[in-house]
Amino acid sequence: MHKFGIEFSAVILVAILVSVLIFGFVMDAYAVFLRVAGVEGLGEVLAMSNLVQYIARISNVLVIFILSFAFETGRLSTPVSLIFLLASFIGIATVYSLIKSKKFCNAVRLILMPILYPSFRHVSKVDVWRDTGHFKATSLKLATYSAITNMLIVIAMFIPFGIASLYPEMRMTSVYVGQLMNFFATLLVFAIQDPISMRMVDAGSLKEAGTALLYGRVLSYALSAVFFATLFLTI
Repeated sequence: MHKFGIEFSAVILVAILVSVLIFGFVMDAYAVFLRVAGVEGLGEVLAMSNLVQYIARISNVLVIFILSFAFETGRLSTPVSLIFLLASFIGIATVYSLIKSKKFCNAVRLILMPILYPSFRHVSKVDVWRDTGHFKATSLKLATYSAITNMLIVIAMFIPFGIASLYPEMRMTSVYVGQLMNFFATLLVFAIQDPISMRMVDAGSLKEAGTALLYGRVLSYALSAVFFATLFLTI
């Protein structure tokens, strides 16, 4: 019974961590929908997208906090790479569903309503889902940057635990290695990805920009899944 209790608690912990990771993935993708909504009050919608993006980052920090506590107190019996592998696989399906399903997108909007409504009473009710259509080769550059930057952000969350599990004496250093990778990915977003996407928005290519950014996110989780699967099978 005691053994079953330990195993059950481990499953619950993994389920919580994976769920919070996926929540962050969905929030990040929904923020993209907001940026390229092309609706009345676009400036306010862009401000709202920043808040949603920040919610995504908060969920990432929450995952790192729970993982750190479980890791250092010996409560984490599941390899961290497996947790991120599961989240990456499910993230592919959930973000793709958000892209293709108006009902799913509207459900996310309703879930966020209590948070967004006080500050954005008008635009928080707006349906921002758009049929992004099929990916176009002309948007490949933006999609590539979207995939690379988002993959680096996901891997940056894992790096401290990967290093600490192999070199326990390097725990403090490993934290800053992860932060440096996150800073580098964020710099790429602000310096390269955002200028390209905003130029497309200014040119009226909202649909193409949204398609590139969103499918780039899906590709990033696929690449992350390959990375974590390789680690899980080899280390």
